[in-house]
This record gives sequence, C-alpha cells and structure tokens, in this order.
Amino acid sequence: MKKLFAFAAFAAAVSLAASCEKSGESVFTEALTGPARISLSISGNTATKATVAGTDSENAINSVDVFVFFKGGEYDGRLDAYARFASAPYDLNATTGDREIYVLVNSEQDADVLAAVSDKASLLSLGATLAAQKDASGNPGNFCMTGSVIRSEATANALVAGVNNITVKVSRMVSRVRVLKISRDFESSALAGQSFSIDAVYLSNGVTSGLYGSGFVPAADDFANKLGVQDAAYDKWYYRPVGVNLANEAEKQMDDASFSLYTMPNPIDTDSEEKPFTVRNTKLVVKAALNGKTVYYVIPLGTLESNTSYDIANLVITRPGSSDPEKKTELASCEFSIEVNPWTVVPLETETGKYVI
Repeated sequence: MKKLFAFAAFAAAVSLAASCEKSGESVFTEALTGPARISLSISGNTATKATVAGTDSENAINSVDVFVFFKGGEYDGRLDAYARFASAPYDLNATTGDREIYVLVNSEQDADVLAAVSDKASLLSLGATLAAQKDASGNPGNFCMTGSVIRSEATANALVAGVNNITVKVSRMVSRVRVLKISRDFESSALAGQSFSIDAVYLSNGVTSGLYGSGFVPAADDFANKLGVQDAAYDKWYYRPVGVNLANEAEKQMDDASFSLYTMPNPIDTDSEEKPFTVRNTKLVVKAALNGKTVYYVIPLGTLESNTSYDIANLVITRPGSSDPEKKTELASCEFSIEVNPWTVVPLETETGKYVI
C-alpha cells in the first residue's frame, strides 16, 4: 500500500491505494477530482546512435518509474499516482488538475522503496550510486536519468479528463570526462630525445553518489581515488590504461568510447592539495613515464555537473610533469573543441584556445 499522509478530506481514498500501485492507478478516488490518463513519452539525451550521443549503454532505458505529484494548493507535493514500467508504453491513471510528473530511468532503488514514496520530498531524498550504474558486463552504462514536467492551469495544460499526451525530457545523473587526443611536443631538445610513454588516464577525488534532488554536497566518504591513490573498485569508471610510447611530435588518439571516464557530479570547486584528505574538486590525471621516471599531469576540473561532458580535444604535453598525482601541474595551454553531442559539452578552454603542459 502507498504510504499516505492522513488528512481528512482524502480519508475515503486510502482504501483504494493498495490496488493501484502496480497498475498505475491514481491513489485517490476519481470522484474527488476526476480521472485523467497519462500517456508518457521519454525524450532528451537518449538517442541510440553511438556517433551522436555516445555508446548505446550510455543511452539505455531499462526500468522507468513515474510519479505524479499534486502541484500547489493544500496538497502540494503529495503523491497522486505511481507506476513502474519495464518497457514502453508508459501509460498510467492519475486525477485531473495541476500536477508535476517526475520520471526516474534505470533507478537502482528497490521497487518496494519507490512504491512507499508518499510525497515529492521523500523521492528527492533518495539517490543513486556510481557503482550501480553499469551494464550486464559490469562496465559503465545504464545510467540513472531523471526528468520532470509541470502541468498547470496557469499554463493552460493542467491534466484533463481523458488522455494526456506528455513528453518528459530526462538527463543522466553522471558527469563524463574525456581526453580525445594526447600530443607530445617537448620544447627542450634534450627532453625531446628521451623516452616518453602515456601509461593511464584517470580521475582523482571522484564522487561516488548523489541525490535525485538538488543541493547534494558530498562528504569525505562520498569520494574515491582520494589524493590520486587508485581505488580498484572504481577502475571501470575512473581509470583507463593507455600504454603507448610517444616520440616527440607524435600523438595518441583517444576518441574511442572506451576512454570515457564517469563520475557523479561534484559541486566543489576548491582546488586543494591538503593532506589528509578533505573534500575538494575532481581532477583529471595523466600518468606518464619520462626516461623511466613516473610523472603526472594533473588538471583540476572545477565543478562537475550532471549530464555534462568535459572534453579535452587535444592535450599537448611540452615539459616534465609532477611527481605527485595530486599536485596541480603548472599549465600553459591545451587545445579544446566543442562537439555536437546530446551530452552538454563544457570545453575547458583558455583565451588562446590551447592548454599546454
């Protein structure tokens, strides 16, 4: 049975709740506000063409949970209807009037937990973990997505009796980070003659969880790969081996989807190198070897937002890096470009258009 708040005007509706939650029926009697049928379609960043939107796994839609909440008035935020779907069509019954429709795609929450949600605040206090967002092979994918629409009389589109065709645009909760190309262009002739290899690209201080609602600030326990120390449990999301030797003026293309890195959003912009670990921004780290010595190129990413791809089109390496995987590299310029992509692409760009290390 749905958990309902006890309020006198709707007491008669409670007895109907238990029979409604699996079929998508409203938890309230039709006599109170009238019947409305919602025929839902999902749009937004879910295209299936890998060349346009990333991998199919990035765009996969498996389970869909739909919540209909009262909008405004005495019962603002209270649940009107809920249904879970394994596939389309996404049709459910609600009641007429001002409503907010909230959609979860690929939620890791147990069906019984979501079926017990009784108001919007309860839903938004739940969330997702990075480790649960994976495909059948255990690789990153099947990402949790969220979206909502408001239907109200003020905008002449409140739910009405009969069928209401509604489109909800959903967005992935994760952030994506990519280096599409690494180039070696050592300025020193002495350094240009030394051996140089790119061993790996990874994220340090990545966030591992988040809430469906806004305003989540991660605590220290919500981070992995802290201080640049590899946490193997998150390798599939945070770590990509490269293993390529680069002669001077050579380059390595990394625009294949297998080099994409994923993290939950990080609202913290503080660039800290403090030890022991304190909450801080996420960094992109390139691990390399110069003449047999391990060096790191560390790029603070600033705040990371959901459904946003942070792409470096060309990382140009011109001098030795740091010996510390958490110490920011003194950067001159790197070259970046914006790609046409359903992800929101945020270029990390300087005035010269380059970011040279």
